[in-house]
Amino acid sequence: MDEEIKENQENQEVSEFTDIDNNESEIDDMSAGQNLENVLKEKERFQSIAQRAQADLVNYRSRVIQEQEEIRRTVKFGLLSRFIGIMDDLERAVNEMPDNIDKGWGDGVLLVLRNLENALDIEGVKKVEALGELFDPHKHEALLYEKTTQSPEGTILNVIQNGYTLNDKILRPARVIVAQEDSENPKIENNKDSENDSD
Repeated sequence: MDEEIKENQENQEVSEFTDIDNNESEIDDMSAGQNLENVLKEKERFQSIAQRAQADLVNYRSRVIQEQEEIRRTVKFGLLSRFIGIMDDLERAVNEMPDNIDKGWGDGVLLVLRNLENALDIEGVKKVEALGELFDPHKHEALLYEKTTQSPEGTILNVIQNGYTLNDKILRPARVIVAQEDSENPKIENNKDSENDSD
């Protein structure tokens, strides 16, 4: 009997250990599943952070490239504006050259002017056509209005200072004299017409 009791107790202990082992393995299976789920969530979070960081880097690079290009354009615009002033001075010098000037010296000034014009042309600087054109406030700056019956109103009669564009953007507007309708002469003609009608 003692043996039976002992055997029952041993069976009971073995059964308890087996139950504990089964419970632990179920808990381990549940923990492993939760751990795997947590690890996958963590992986997705880190992937999302990495993707955002990569997008931020791409955006930063393109913003820096745009800023550098804007700085280049601003510097080029300012530098070419200064050269246009020098070209104006050379054009005035050529136009005011006395007749008795040394031919070699005059040819040298003309050569410098042509070289400067060519260099500006290579950089994309073009002269704004103005004489005889209709006034365009985007390309021209009206300094004076001249009353005339020879040209339609708004026509550019004279160019005081040439204007220039840089890749189709105005570098400097042309400073011009614009035709304005001579309102006195048409009235005189209208008065003559009305006098003739009354006769």
